[in-house]
Formats: sequence, structure tokens, C-alpha cells
Amino acid sequence: MRQTIGRKNYAWIDITEPTEDDIKYLREKFNIHPLTASAIIPAIHYPDLDQFKNYLFMILHYPHLTDKGEIKIREFDFIAGQNYLVTSHQEEIAPLRQVFDSYNKNDLRRADYMNTAPYILFLILNTFLKNILAKINEIVKEIDSIEARLFTGDERVMLAEISSLKMKILDFWRIVEPQRMIFESLRATGTSFYGPDFRHYFVILHRAHRRIENTLKNAKETIEALEQTSHILITVRTNEVIRVLTVFSAVFMPLTFLASIWGMNTNFLPFGNTELDFLLIVIIMGAALVAMLTYFNHKKWL
Repeated sequence: MRQTIGRKNYAWIDITEPTEDDIKYLREKFNIHPLTASAIIPAIHYPDLDQFKNYLFMILHYPHLTDKGEIKIREFDFIAGQNYLVTSHQEEIAPLRQVFDSYNKNDLRRADYMNTAPYILFLILNTFLKNILAKINEIVKEIDSIEARLFTGDERVMLAEISSLKMKILDFWRIVEPQRMIFESLRATGTSFYGPDFRHYFVILHRAHRRIENTLKNAKETIEALEQTSHILITVRTNEVIRVLTVFSAVFMPLTFLASIWGMNTNFLPFGNTELDFLLIVIIMGAALVAMLTYFNHKKWL
């Protein structure tokens, strides 16, 4: 499906679920290269930037957050000429739709420089990067929440949350990191194609992408540190439980041994057949218990 915005200084064609008819239309109207046509259908799975004689061709990946909290890759393509822009995608791209709907409103007044194809390209990419950064900032807030609750005693629950956030960060990184080359190259490629007046826009885009990378790196390092700390807390808590159980076993072992001796079926047990046999046995067991506890306390095992 093709939607078109036609203005005095530019034309913007947005194509959803491109077909062979759409490719034919682009070839006839904008003389796109066969390599460009082959990259649009079928969609490829890596970002790319190519400069042709009369346009720039760019492939980007957008991290779409599903209702289940999963990150899915959505590809969208740009054919950016001097006075036209073609965007193509199989599925809805939120920042792209936001800018398209904004420019589709006739009642909005903009300066002349805002009604040019290179500026619209910049606006789409800038909105795209801001959208990604906003999603990453939400993850950072979740990390801060886990950090605040780390020592509340719910380590096992938080470990599951940490693992989930760690997977999200890795998913974002798999999408963001390969696009570094795109925005680094765009500083030179975009400037040479559109002229030095637009260099500052492409520098802004490169800085925005670097900011996203740095935020992701910090989030990755923080979540790994929280994961390690959570593992340490679980280990310490487990060792504490084992220590207590070991002390109980060691304390009651001699008592069990004494009870076993006086439980033997023999006629030669000490204190046997006396009126104070039970009391004496209890006193001996109590003395053994006190001796064990005193020794453990002296060794600081309790």
C-alpha cells in the first residue's frame, strides 16, 4: 500500500508491505538501481547504507516491543533523493508513522528548511533514535528499581527479573550495535550528497546513536554487576543455612551416640537398674551439650 505526501519542495512516498508493482513504480518514477529493488523484496536482516548516483539507500532495524515484553526486529528502508523520500516497511514502524502523520496534516506551518527531503530524513532518523533511547531508559528505570530492592531478601525473585532485563539489553544491543556503521558513514555520505549545509544534522544523528550505545553499555555493566551481587547473596544465604544445619548435626551427634549406648540390650551398662539412672544419663547428655556449645562458641562457629 502506497501513501504519498506531495509538497512544493519534496515528495514523500510511504510503502507498507511492498509488492512487485511497487518496485516497478519506483523503477519507473525514481530510476532505482536493481540492487536496491532486490534489497527491498525480500527484506534482508542486516543494516546497510549505499550511495547511488541520484539517491541514498539505507536499511535500518527498529526494536518493536510486543505485548509480551519481547523485542522483535522490524526492518524499514529509505530511498532518499534530493527532493524526494521513499520509505518502505513490512510492518508498522511507530516513529516513522509519527512523522508521516505529522507531515500529512496540511494545517501545520513549517519553515522552508523543514519542507525539504533531507530535513524530513533527519527528522525521521532523529525520532527513530529518540524512540529507542526512551525504551532503553525504561529498562534503566527497571534496573534502578531492582538495585533498590536488592538487599530486601528476595534475591531469587530478583534474579529472574535480572535475567529478563539482561535478555532485553542483549536484544537491543544486537539491533543497535550493527547500526553504528550506518550513522558513522552517514556523516560523510549524507554531507557529500546533500551538501555541507546539512552536515550538522548528520553529526547530531551520530551523537544520538553514540548516546544510545553508551546508555546500553552502562545498563549492561550494571545488570551484570547486579546479577553477580545477587548470586553472591544467594550463596551467602545458602552457606548460612548449611552452617546452621552443620552445627546442629555436630551438637546432637554425641547426644545421639550416648543415647545409642544406653539403648543397648546388655546387663553391664553404667547406672543400670538404679533409681537415678535416667537423671544421671540426662545430666551426662546435658554436660556434653554444654561442652559442645562452649567449644563452638570459643571457635566462633556460632
